[in-house]
Amino acid sequence: MARASSCAALVLLVGAVGVSRADTVVRKDGVRIEGDVVSVDPTSVVVETRSGRVTLPRAEVASIAFAGAKPLKVEIKNVLSDDAIDVTLDGEDVIHSASTGGEWIDITPKLKDGNNALRLRIHNARGVWAYRLLLRVNGQTTSLECGTPQGFGKGCTTGGHSGNEIGTIDDLPEIWLNVDRSAGRAEILR
Repeated sequence: MARASSCAALVLLVGAVGVSRADTVVRKDGVRIEGDVVSVDPTSVVVETRSGRVTLPRAEVASIAFAGAKPLKVEIKNVLSDDAIDVTLDGEDVIHSASTGGEWIDITPKLKDGNNALRLRIHNARGVWAYRLLLRVNGQTTSLECGTPQGFGKGCTTGGHSGNEIGTIDDLPEIWLNVDRSAGRAEILR
């Protein structure tokens, strides 16, 4: 009877180990690292392994295989914009007439797999215009900015602009956000 209980416990343990899966990162030299991929950005991949956290340069990574669908959360926030900024995601307003500060806005439900276009529209009633937004993907924050807001420096000179235009500037280059929901990933395409 004790032997039958031991065998049953062993079967349960093996079954539990078999169900427990880890993400796998394969370096270009063939070395495999297993653990939980906690972040992926244009410069690095961070993996939490049994031995601790490992940070790999993105250029050394050949592939990443996720054990299952990862949760995805993408948020945007206005920090400071001259005089006001609108942000649309594939034509739908996300931020409207923001100038200073603001709350994090969860845009995850509005994102589709593949490329998503963030478009900016500046409303400038005085000299220099600039903006600074933050994009947070699964807790990792990236700054989206052009120029120095509030006239403390230079205006935004992207897309052939001088940074001193007055009125509504709505022909700025799109910011492309590529989304892979199954991998729990969203990254800015630059």
